[in-house]
Amino acid sequence: MTNNIEININDEREIRLRKLKELQEMNISIYPARINRKQTIKEALDAKEDAELSVAGRLMTKRDMGKLMFCHLQDESGRMQIAFKQDDIGIDNYKLFSKKIDSGDIVEVQGKKFMTHKGEPSILVSSWTLLAKTLLPLPDKFHGLNDEEVRYRKRYLDLLVNPEEKAKIIVRGKILRYIREFLQNENFIEVETPVLETISSGAMARTFDTHLNAYDLDVHLRICMGELWQKRLLVGGFEKTFEMGRAFRNEGVDHQHNPEFTMLEYYWAYADYEDNMTLHEKLIPYVVENSIGKLEVEVDEHKINFAGPYPRITFHDAVLKYSGIDIDEFTDLEELKKVMSAKGYDHENLTERGKLLDNLYKQSARKELIQPTFVLNYPIELKPLAKKAEDPRYTEMFQLIVNGFELSNSYTELNDPIDQRERFEEQVKNKAEGDDEAMANDWSYVEALEHGMPPATGTGIGIDRFAALITGSHTLREVTAFPLMKPVEEVEEKDEKKK
Repeated sequence: MTNNIEININDEREIRLRKLKELQEMNISIYPARINRKQTIKEALDAKEDAELSVAGRLMTKRDMGKLMFCHLQDESGRMQIAFKQDDIGIDNYKLFSKKIDSGDIVEVQGKKFMTHKGEPSILVSSWTLLAKTLLPLPDKFHGLNDEEVRYRKRYLDLLVNPEEKAKIIVRGKILRYIREFLQNENFIEVETPVLETISSGAMARTFDTHLNAYDLDVHLRICMGELWQKRLLVGGFEKTFEMGRAFRNEGVDHQHNPEFTMLEYYWAYADYEDNMTLHEKLIPYVVENSIGKLEVEVDEHKINFAGPYPRITFHDAVLKYSGIDIDEFTDLEELKKVMSAKGYDHENLTERGKLLDNLYKQSARKELIQPTFVLNYPIELKPLAKKAEDPRYTEMFQLIVNGFELSNSYTELNDPIDQRERFEEQVKNKAEGDDEAMANDWSYVEALEHGMPPATGTGIGIDRFAALITGSHTLREVTAFPLMKPVEEVEEKDEKKK
Protein backbone atom coordinates (compact mmCIF):
# COMPACT_ATOMS: atom_id res chain seq x y z
CA MET A 1 0.00 0.00 0.00
CA THR A 2 1.51 3.38 -0.99
CA ASN A 3 1.84 6.41 1.24
CA ASN A 4 -0.56 8.33 -1.03
CA ILE A 5 -3.34 5.82 -0.38
CA GLU A 6 -2.68 5.98 3.36
CA ILE A 7 -2.88 9.80 3.27
CA ASN A 8 -6.12 9.66 1.31
CA ILE A 9 -7.63 7.26 3.84
CA ASN A 10 -6.54 9.44 6.73
CA ASP A 11 -7.99 12.53 5.02
CA GLU A 12 -11.26 10.70 4.49
CA ARG A 13 -11.29 9.70 8.16
CA GLU A 14 -10.86 13.33 9.23
CA ILE A 15 -13.72 14.40 6.96
CA ARG A 16 -16.00 11.72 8.38
CA LEU A 17 -15.03 12.61 11.95
CA ARG A 18 -16.08 16.20 11.28
CA LYS A 19 -19.42 14.96 9.93
CA LEU A 20 -19.87 12.80 13.01
CA LYS A 21 -19.28 15.79 15.34
CA GLU A 22 -21.67 17.92 13.31
CA LEU A 23 -24.36 15.25 13.61
CA GLN A 24 -23.76 15.03 17.36
CA GLU A 25 -24.12 18.83 17.64
CA MET A 26 -27.51 18.43 15.95
CA ASN A 27 -28.48 15.92 18.70
CA ILE A 28 -28.64 13.08 16.16
CA SER A 29 -27.79 9.71 17.69
CA ILE A 30 -24.79 8.24 15.86
CA TYR A 31 -24.95 4.67 17.18
CA PRO A 32 -28.52 4.10 18.48
CA ALA A 33 -29.36 0.92 20.34
CA ARG A 34 -32.83 0.44 18.88
CA ILE A 35 -33.84 -0.31 15.31
CA ASN A 36 -37.20 -0.75 13.61
CA ARG A 37 -36.41 -3.14 10.76
CA LYS A 38 -39.48 -5.04 9.60
CA GLN A 39 -38.13 -6.78 6.47
CA THR A 40 -34.84 -8.07 5.16
CA ILE A 41 -33.72 -6.83 1.76
CA LYS A 42 -34.76 -10.14 0.21
CA GLU A 43 -38.22 -9.86 1.76
CA ALA A 44 -38.44 -6.29 0.45
CA LEU A 45 -37.46 -7.42 -3.04
CA ASP A 46 -40.15 -10.11 -2.89
CA ALA A 47 -42.83 -7.73 -1.56
CA LYS A 48 -45.68 -6.40 -3.69
CA GLU A 49 -45.48 -3.01 -5.35
CA ASP A 50 -46.69 -0.16 -3.09
CA ALA A 51 -45.95 -2.24 0.02
CA GLU A 52 -44.82 -0.20 3.03
CA LEU A 53 -41.31 -1.34 3.98
CA SER A 54 -38.80 -0.77 6.75
CA VAL A 55 -35.33 -2.12 5.98
CA ALA A 56 -31.82 -1.62 7.31
CA GLY A 57 -28.35 -2.26 5.96
CA ARG A 58 -25.09 -0.80 4.73
CA LEU A 59 -25.10 1.98 2.16
CA MET A 60 -23.00 0.61 -0.71
CA THR A 61 -23.48 3.29 -3.40
CA LYS A 62 -24.75 6.86 -3.43
CA ARG A 63 -25.60 9.00 -6.47
CA ASP A 64 -26.99 12.50 -5.88
CA MET A 65 -28.65 14.16 -8.90
CA GLY A 66 -29.71 17.38 -7.19
CA LYS A 67 -33.26 16.84 -6.06
CA LEU A 68 -33.22 13.11 -6.66
CA MET A 69 -30.78 10.63 -5.08
CA PHE A 70 -30.32 6.90 -5.75
CA CYS A 71 -28.45 4.59 -3.38
CA HIS A 72 -28.03 0.87 -2.88
CA LEU A 73 -28.62 -0.68 0.53
CA GLN A 74 -27.18 -4.11 1.39
CA ASP A 75 -27.82 -6.60 4.17
CA GLU A 76 -26.94 -10.27 4.48
CA SER A 77 -29.87 -11.28 2.28
CA GLY A 78 -29.18 -9.05 -0.71
CA ARG A 79 -28.96 -5.53 -2.20
CA MET A 80 -31.75 -3.12 -3.19
CA GLN A 81 -32.01 0.35 -4.64
CA ILE A 82 -33.47 3.13 -2.50
CA ALA A 83 -34.51 6.54 -3.84
CA PHE A 84 -34.81 9.93 -2.14
CA LYS A 85 -36.95 12.75 -3.57
CA GLN A 86 -36.32 16.16 -2.05
CA ASP A 87 -39.96 17.15 -2.53
CA ASP A 88 -41.13 14.08 -0.58
CA ILE A 89 -38.84 14.09 2.45
CA GLY A 90 -38.16 17.82 2.67
CA ILE A 91 -35.17 19.90 1.69
CA ASP A 92 -33.48 19.81 5.12
CA ASN A 93 -33.82 16.05 5.51
CA TYR A 94 -32.64 15.52 1.94
CA LYS A 95 -29.57 17.72 2.37
CA LEU A 96 -28.72 16.13 5.71
CA PHE A 97 -28.58 12.68 4.12
CA SER A 98 -26.79 14.00 1.03
CA LYS A 99 -24.07 15.88 2.93
CA LYS A 100 -23.55 13.88 6.13
CA ILE A 101 -24.22 10.26 5.18
CA ASP A 102 -21.48 8.37 3.30
CA SER A 103 -21.12 5.11 1.47
CA GLY A 104 -20.43 2.45 4.09
CA ASP A 105 -22.71 4.00 6.72
CA ILE A 106 -25.37 1.72 8.17
CA VAL A 107 -28.88 3.16 7.93
CA GLU A 108 -32.52 2.26 8.28
CA VAL A 109 -35.12 3.52 5.82
CA GLN A 110 -38.91 3.43 5.63
CA GLY A 111 -40.83 3.85 2.43
CA LYS A 112 -42.98 2.39 -0.32
CA LYS A 113 -41.87 -0.13 -2.90
CA PHE A 114 -41.98 0.91 -6.56
CA MET A 115 -40.49 -0.17 -9.88
CA THR A 116 -38.26 2.18 -11.87
CA HIS A 117 -38.87 2.67 -15.57
CA LYS A 118 -36.04 0.17 -16.12
CA GLY A 119 -37.86 -2.40 -14.02
CA GLU A 120 -35.59 -2.24 -10.96
CA PRO A 121 -37.40 -2.86 -7.64
CA SER A 122 -36.75 0.13 -5.35
CA ILE A 123 -37.93 1.85 -2.19
CA LEU A 124 -39.09 5.47 -2.29
CA VAL A 125 -37.82 6.69 1.07
CA SER A 126 -40.18 8.59 3.37
CA SER A 127 -37.89 8.62 6.43
CA TRP A 128 -34.44 7.42 7.41
CA THR A 129 -32.34 6.82 10.54
CA LEU A 130 -28.58 6.59 10.94
CA LEU A 131 -27.61 3.36 12.75
CA ALA A 132 -23.80 3.53 12.57
CA LYS A 133 -21.44 6.15 11.14
CA THR A 134 -18.33 4.72 9.47
CA LEU A 135 -15.03 6.55 9.87
CA LEU A 136 -13.12 4.63 7.20
CA PRO A 137 -14.30 4.15 3.60
CA LEU A 138 -15.06 0.91 1.84
CA PRO A 139 -12.48 -0.30 -0.72
CA ASP A 140 -12.49 1.60 -4.01
CA LYS A 141 -15.17 0.10 -6.28
CA PHE A 142 -12.84 0.23 -9.30
CA HIS A 143 -9.71 -1.25 -7.69
CA GLY A 144 -11.57 -3.35 -5.17
CA LEU A 145 -9.66 -5.37 -2.60
CA ASN A 146 -7.26 -7.40 -4.71
CA ASP A 147 -4.06 -7.53 -2.65
CA GLU A 148 -4.12 -11.02 -1.11
CA GLU A 149 -2.20 -9.98 2.00
CA VAL A 150 -4.65 -7.13 2.68
CA ARG A 151 -7.65 -9.32 1.87
CA TYR A 152 -6.81 -11.87 4.57
CA ARG A 153 -5.53 -9.35 7.09
CA LYS A 154 -8.72 -7.28 6.73
CA ARG A 155 -10.97 -10.23 6.08
CA TYR A 156 -14.10 -8.33 7.15
CA LEU A 157 -13.67 -6.02 4.15
CA ASP A 158 -12.94 -8.93 1.83
CA LEU A 159 -16.20 -10.61 2.85
CA LEU A 160 -18.11 -7.34 2.60
CA VAL A 161 -17.10 -6.33 -0.91
CA ASN A 162 -16.36 -9.73 -2.52
CA PRO A 163 -19.64 -11.67 -2.43
CA GLU A 164 -18.02 -14.80 -3.89
CA GLU A 165 -15.75 -15.00 -0.83
CA LYS A 166 -18.67 -14.60 1.54
CA ALA A 167 -20.48 -17.37 -0.34
CA LYS A 168 -17.63 -19.76 0.44
CA ILE A 169 -17.97 -19.18 4.17
CA ILE A 170 -21.71 -19.80 3.86
CA VAL A 171 -21.05 -23.10 2.05
CA ARG A 172 -18.61 -24.09 4.79
CA GLY A 173 -21.33 -23.51 7.38
CA LYS A 174 -23.72 -25.66 5.36
CA ILE A 175 -21.19 -28.48 5.20
CA LEU A 176 -21.07 -28.56 9.01
CA ARG A 177 -24.86 -28.42 9.20
CA TYR A 178 -25.52 -31.25 6.75
CA ILE A 179 -22.77 -33.53 8.07
CA ARG A 180 -24.31 -33.17 11.51
CA GLU A 181 -27.81 -33.70 10.11
CA PHE A 182 -26.81 -36.82 8.17
CA LEU A 183 -24.98 -38.47 11.06
CA GLN A 184 -27.73 -37.70 13.55
CA ASN A 185 -30.25 -39.23 11.13
CA GLU A 186 -28.01 -42.33 11.14
CA ASN A 187 -28.23 -42.36 14.97
CA PHE A 188 -24.71 -41.14 15.67
CA ILE A 189 -24.32 -39.29 18.98
CA GLU A 190 -22.37 -36.04 18.99
CA VAL A 191 -19.72 -35.99 21.73
CA GLU A 192 -16.99 -33.65 23.00
CA THR A 193 -13.52 -34.90 23.90
CA PRO A 194 -10.51 -33.09 25.45
CA VAL A 195 -8.70 -30.35 23.52
CA LEU A 196 -5.84 -30.30 26.05
CA GLU A 197 -4.13 -33.68 26.31
CA THR A 198 -1.23 -35.02 28.32
CA ILE A 199 -0.60 -37.53 25.54
CA SER A 200 -1.42 -36.22 22.08
CA SER A 201 -2.17 -39.22 19.90
CA GLY A 202 -4.44 -40.40 17.12
CA ALA A 203 -2.27 -39.06 14.29
CA MET A 204 1.34 -38.67 13.21
CA ALA A 205 2.03 -34.95 13.62
CA ARG A 206 3.98 -32.33 15.57
CA THR A 207 2.10 -30.80 18.48
CA PHE A 208 1.52 -27.35 19.92
CA ASP A 209 2.73 -27.55 23.51
CA THR A 210 1.80 -25.47 26.54
CA HIS A 211 1.81 -25.67 30.34
CA LEU A 212 -1.13 -26.00 32.71
CA ASN A 213 -0.16 -23.94 35.75
CA ALA A 214 -2.87 -25.30 38.03
CA TYR A 215 -1.44 -28.82 37.78
CA ASP A 216 2.14 -27.83 36.93
CA LEU A 217 1.67 -30.07 33.90
CA ASP A 218 2.89 -29.98 30.30
CA VAL A 219 -0.03 -30.47 27.91
CA HIS A 220 -0.61 -30.48 24.15
CA LEU A 221 -3.34 -29.17 21.89
CA ARG A 222 -5.05 -32.11 20.23
CA ILE A 223 -3.94 -33.13 16.75
CA CYS A 224 -7.14 -34.97 15.85
CA MET A 225 -10.76 -35.13 16.90
CA GLY A 226 -10.40 -37.34 19.95
CA GLU A 227 -9.79 -40.63 18.16
CA LEU A 228 -8.58 -42.55 21.19
CA TRP A 229 -11.19 -40.88 23.40
CA GLN A 230 -14.02 -41.83 21.05
CA LYS A 231 -12.72 -45.40 20.98
CA ARG A 232 -12.78 -45.40 24.77
CA LEU A 233 -16.46 -44.49 24.40
CA LEU A 234 -16.90 -47.61 22.25
CA VAL A 235 -15.36 -49.61 25.10
CA GLY A 236 -17.86 -47.84 27.39
CA GLY A 237 -20.86 -49.05 25.42
CA PHE A 238 -21.46 -46.31 22.85
CA GLU A 239 -21.81 -47.66 19.31
CA LYS A 240 -21.98 -44.57 17.07
CA THR A 241 -20.21 -41.33 18.01
CA PHE A 242 -18.92 -38.26 16.18
CA GLU A 243 -17.23 -34.97 16.95
CA MET A 244 -16.56 -31.86 14.85
CA GLY A 245 -14.14 -29.22 16.07
CA ARG A 246 -10.72 -27.62 15.84
CA ALA A 247 -7.48 -29.59 15.75
CA PHE A 248 -3.94 -28.18 15.84
CA ARG A 249 -0.71 -29.30 14.17
CA ASN A 250 2.55 -27.40 14.52
CA GLU A 251 3.67 -28.01 10.96
CA GLY A 252 4.08 -26.21 7.66
CA VAL A 253 1.54 -23.86 6.12
CA ASP A 254 0.60 -24.14 2.45
CA HIS A 255 -2.49 -24.21 0.24
CA GLN A 256 -3.53 -27.60 1.70
CA HIS A 257 -2.42 -27.15 5.33
CA ASN A 258 -3.23 -24.73 8.17
CA PRO A 259 -1.89 -24.96 11.75
CA GLU A 260 -5.46 -25.01 13.09
CA PHE A 261 -8.23 -26.67 11.14
CA THR A 262 -11.66 -28.21 11.49
CA MET A 263 -12.15 -31.97 11.50
CA LEU A 264 -14.94 -34.47 11.69
CA GLU A 265 -14.28 -37.88 13.19
CA TYR A 266 -16.87 -40.59 13.68
CA TYR A 267 -16.66 -44.13 15.03
CA TRP A 268 -19.07 -46.97 14.36
CA ALA A 269 -19.09 -50.23 16.32
CA TYR A 270 -19.93 -53.58 14.73
CA ALA A 271 -19.01 -52.30 11.26
CA ASP A 272 -15.88 -52.48 9.10
CA TYR A 273 -14.30 -50.41 6.36
CA GLU A 274 -16.53 -51.97 3.69
CA ASP A 275 -19.57 -50.69 5.59
CA ASN A 276 -17.82 -47.35 5.95
CA MET A 277 -17.27 -46.99 2.21
CA THR A 278 -20.98 -47.61 1.66
CA LEU A 279 -21.78 -44.93 4.26
CA HIS A 280 -19.38 -42.51 2.50
CA GLU A 281 -21.25 -43.03 -0.77
CA LYS A 282 -24.37 -41.72 0.98
CA LEU A 283 -22.80 -39.07 3.23
CA ILE A 284 -20.63 -37.24 0.69
CA PRO A 285 -23.31 -36.75 -2.02
CA TYR A 286 -25.84 -35.72 0.65
CA VAL A 287 -23.57 -33.02 2.02
CA VAL A 288 -22.39 -31.76 -1.38
CA GLU A 289 -25.84 -31.51 -2.94
CA ASN A 290 -27.39 -29.80 0.09
CA SER A 291 -24.46 -27.39 0.46
CA ILE A 292 -24.12 -26.19 -3.16
CA GLY A 293 -27.31 -27.44 -4.81
CA LYS A 294 -25.64 -29.87 -7.22
CA LEU A 295 -23.36 -32.91 -7.33
CA GLU A 296 -20.95 -31.73 -10.01
CA VAL A 297 -18.33 -29.07 -9.35
CA GLU A 298 -15.71 -27.46 -11.58
CA VAL A 299 -12.19 -27.36 -10.19
CA ASP A 300 -9.52 -25.95 -12.51
CA GLU A 301 -10.13 -27.72 -15.81
CA HIS A 302 -11.89 -30.70 -14.21
CA LYS A 303 -15.58 -31.45 -13.72
CA ILE A 304 -15.87 -33.60 -10.61
CA ASN A 305 -19.01 -35.62 -9.95
CA PHE A 306 -19.70 -36.69 -6.37
CA ALA A 307 -22.51 -39.11 -7.21
CA GLY A 308 -21.65 -42.59 -5.95
CA PRO A 309 -20.60 -45.31 -6.12
CA TYR A 310 -16.88 -44.53 -6.21
CA PRO A 311 -14.19 -46.69 -7.86
CA ARG A 312 -11.71 -48.55 -5.64
CA ILE A 313 -8.01 -49.25 -6.05
CA THR A 314 -5.44 -50.54 -3.57
CA PHE A 315 -2.42 -48.49 -2.55
CA HIS A 316 -0.16 -51.14 -4.10
CA ASP A 317 -2.03 -51.17 -7.41
CA ALA A 318 -2.24 -47.37 -7.58
CA VAL A 319 1.53 -47.02 -7.18
CA LEU A 320 2.13 -49.81 -9.71
CA LYS A 321 -0.31 -48.28 -12.22
CA TYR A 322 1.12 -44.77 -12.14
CA SER A 323 4.82 -45.38 -11.37
CA GLY A 324 5.44 -48.84 -12.82
CA ILE A 325 7.06 -49.88 -9.51
CA ASP A 326 5.84 -53.00 -7.71
CA ILE A 327 6.55 -52.05 -4.09
CA ASP A 328 6.02 -55.66 -2.91
CA GLU A 329 9.22 -56.65 -4.72
CA PHE A 330 11.37 -54.36 -2.58
CA THR A 331 12.24 -55.20 1.01
CA ASP A 332 15.54 -53.36 0.75
CA LEU A 333 14.99 -49.59 0.93
CA GLU A 334 18.20 -48.74 -0.90
CA GLU A 335 17.14 -50.83 -3.88
CA LEU A 336 13.74 -49.09 -3.90
CA LYS A 337 15.46 -45.70 -3.79
CA LYS A 338 17.59 -46.64 -6.80
CA VAL A 339 14.51 -47.60 -8.81
CA MET A 340 12.71 -44.41 -7.76
CA SER A 341 15.68 -42.30 -8.84
CA ALA A 342 15.89 -44.11 -12.15
CA LYS A 343 12.23 -43.30 -12.82
CA GLY A 344 12.62 -39.65 -11.83
CA TYR A 345 11.11 -39.74 -8.33
CA ASP A 346 12.78 -37.93 -5.44
CA HIS A 347 13.27 -40.29 -2.48
CA GLU A 348 14.47 -37.42 -0.24
CA ASN A 349 16.91 -39.86 1.37
CA LEU A 350 14.15 -41.17 3.64
CA THR A 351 15.13 -43.97 6.01
CA GLU A 352 11.69 -45.30 7.06
CA ARG A 353 9.89 -47.68 4.72
CA GLY A 354 6.42 -46.25 5.35
CA LYS A 355 7.45 -42.67 4.63
CA LEU A 356 9.34 -43.73 1.52
CA LEU A 357 6.29 -45.59 0.15
CA ASP A 358 4.04 -42.63 0.99
CA ASN A 359 6.47 -40.32 -0.78
CA LEU A 360 6.37 -42.48 -3.93
CA TYR A 361 2.56 -42.71 -3.82
CA LYS A 362 2.11 -38.95 -3.53
CA GLN A 363 4.53 -38.23 -6.37
CA SER A 364 3.10 -40.82 -8.74
CA ALA A 365 -0.50 -41.84 -8.02
CA ARG A 366 -2.40 -39.46 -5.78
CA LYS A 367 -2.18 -36.40 -8.01
CA GLU A 368 -3.66 -38.46 -10.88
CA LEU A 369 -6.85 -39.34 -8.98
CA ILE A 370 -9.34 -36.62 -9.96
CA GLN A 371 -12.79 -38.19 -9.60
CA PRO A 372 -13.72 -39.46 -6.11
CA THR A 373 -11.75 -42.68 -5.63
CA PHE A 374 -11.24 -45.01 -2.66
CA VAL A 375 -7.56 -45.94 -2.23
CA LEU A 376 -7.44 -49.02 -0.01
CA ASN A 377 -4.99 -50.87 2.19
CA TYR A 378 -2.06 -48.58 3.00
CA PRO A 379 1.21 -50.05 4.32
CA ILE A 380 1.11 -50.99 8.01
CA GLU A 381 3.94 -48.57 8.84
CA LEU A 382 1.68 -45.63 7.91
CA LYS A 383 -1.39 -46.65 9.89
CA PRO A 384 -0.54 -47.70 13.47
CA LEU A 385 -4.21 -47.61 14.58
CA ALA A 386 -5.72 -49.67 11.73
CA LYS A 387 -6.39 -53.39 11.68
CA LYS A 388 -4.14 -55.55 9.49
CA ALA A 389 -5.46 -56.63 6.11
CA GLU A 390 -5.29 -60.21 4.83
CA ASP A 391 -1.79 -59.35 3.64
CA PRO A 392 -0.23 -58.32 6.99
CA ARG A 393 2.05 -55.81 5.25
CA TYR A 394 -1.06 -53.66 4.72
CA THR A 395 -3.98 -52.39 6.77
CA GLU A 396 -7.75 -52.41 6.35
CA MET A 397 -8.22 -48.74 5.62
CA PHE A 398 -9.08 -46.36 2.83
CA GLN A 399 -8.71 -42.76 1.86
CA LEU A 400 -11.22 -40.97 -0.35
CA ILE A 401 -9.12 -39.03 -2.86
CA VAL A 402 -10.64 -36.21 -4.93
CA ASN A 403 -8.64 -33.99 -7.31
CA GLY A 404 -5.43 -35.21 -5.67
CA PHE A 405 -6.74 -34.19 -2.22
CA GLU A 406 -7.15 -36.59 0.69
CA LEU A 407 -10.76 -35.90 1.61
CA SER A 408 -11.20 -38.61 4.24
CA ASN A 409 -9.11 -41.17 6.10
CA SER A 410 -10.85 -44.30 7.42
CA TYR A 411 -9.96 -47.61 9.07
CA THR A 412 -11.25 -50.86 10.26
CA GLU A 413 -10.11 -49.98 13.77
CA LEU A 414 -7.48 -52.00 15.56
CA ASN A 415 -9.04 -53.52 18.68
CA ASP A 416 -6.33 -56.09 19.50
CA PRO A 417 -4.54 -54.69 22.59
CA ILE A 418 -1.43 -56.81 22.07
CA ASP A 419 -1.01 -55.71 18.46
CA GLN A 420 -1.72 -52.09 19.48
CA ARG A 421 0.93 -52.20 22.21
CA GLU A 422 3.52 -53.50 19.72
CA ARG A 423 2.72 -50.73 17.24
CA PHE A 424 2.95 -48.06 19.92
CA GLU A 425 6.34 -49.48 20.88
CA GLU A 426 7.45 -49.16 17.26
CA GLN A 427 6.30 -45.52 17.26
CA VAL A 428 8.23 -44.87 20.49
CA LYS A 429 11.33 -46.31 18.81
CA ASN A 430 10.83 -44.05 15.78
CA LYS A 431 10.47 -40.98 18.01
CA ALA A 432 13.66 -41.90 19.89
CA GLU A 433 15.44 -42.09 16.54
CA GLY A 434 14.42 -38.53 15.69
CA ASP A 435 10.98 -38.79 14.05
CA ASP A 436 9.14 -35.74 15.42
CA GLU A 437 5.87 -36.88 13.80
CA ALA A 438 5.87 -40.39 15.33
CA MET A 439 2.70 -41.12 17.28
CA ALA A 440 2.90 -40.82 21.06
CA ASN A 441 2.26 -43.97 23.04
CA ASP A 442 -0.85 -44.10 25.21
CA TRP A 443 -0.66 -47.07 27.52
CA SER A 444 -3.91 -46.14 29.28
CA TYR A 445 -5.63 -46.55 25.90
CA VAL A 446 -4.09 -50.01 25.55
CA GLU A 447 -5.48 -50.81 29.00
CA ALA A 448 -8.92 -49.68 27.81
CA LEU A 449 -8.60 -52.04 24.83
CA GLU A 450 -7.80 -54.88 27.23
CA HIS A 451 -11.31 -54.42 28.63
CA GLY A 452 -12.59 -55.15 25.13
CA MET A 453 -13.51 -52.83 22.26
CA PRO A 454 -16.05 -54.15 19.73
CA PRO A 455 -15.07 -54.41 16.06
CA ALA A 456 -15.41 -50.91 14.63
CA THR A 457 -14.66 -48.56 11.78
CA GLY A 458 -13.82 -44.87 11.97
CA THR A 459 -13.34 -41.86 9.71
CA GLY A 460 -11.63 -38.49 9.77
CA ILE A 461 -12.65 -35.77 7.29
CA GLY A 462 -10.92 -32.40 6.93
CA ILE A 463 -13.71 -29.82 6.70
CA ASP A 464 -11.41 -27.08 5.34
CA ARG A 465 -10.34 -29.28 2.42
CA PHE A 466 -13.91 -30.39 1.82
CA ALA A 467 -15.08 -26.76 1.66
CA ALA A 468 -12.16 -25.73 -0.59
CA LEU A 469 -12.88 -28.60 -2.94
CA ILE A 470 -16.58 -27.99 -3.52
CA THR A 471 -16.19 -24.18 -3.76
CA GLY A 472 -13.37 -24.40 -6.31
CA SER A 473 -10.93 -22.68 -3.93
CA HIS A 474 -7.19 -22.96 -4.45
CA THR A 475 -6.17 -22.43 -0.82
CA LEU A 476 -7.68 -23.27 2.56
CA ARG A 477 -7.45 -19.59 3.48
CA GLU A 478 -10.31 -18.87 1.08
CA VAL A 479 -12.70 -20.99 3.14
CA THR A 480 -11.41 -19.86 6.53
CA ALA A 481 -13.14 -16.82 8.02
CA PHE A 482 -9.98 -15.53 9.71
CA PRO A 483 -6.78 -17.36 8.69
CA LEU A 484 -3.78 -16.99 10.98
CA MET A 485 -1.52 -14.14 9.82
CA LYS A 486 1.88 -12.96 10.98
CA PRO A 487 1.71 -9.66 12.90
CA VAL A 488 2.10 -6.64 10.63
CA GLU A 489 5.30 -5.61 12.40
CA GLU A 490 7.03 -8.89 11.51
CA VAL A 491 5.96 -8.64 7.86
CA GLU A 492 7.21 -5.07 7.59
CA GLU A 493 10.51 -5.96 9.26
CA LYS A 494 11.00 -8.88 6.87
CA ASP A 495 10.25 -6.67 3.84
CA GLU A 496 12.73 -4.06 5.09
CA LYS A 497 15.51 -6.66 5.33
CA LYS A 498 14.92 -7.65 1.70
CA LYS A 499 15.63 -4.12 0.49
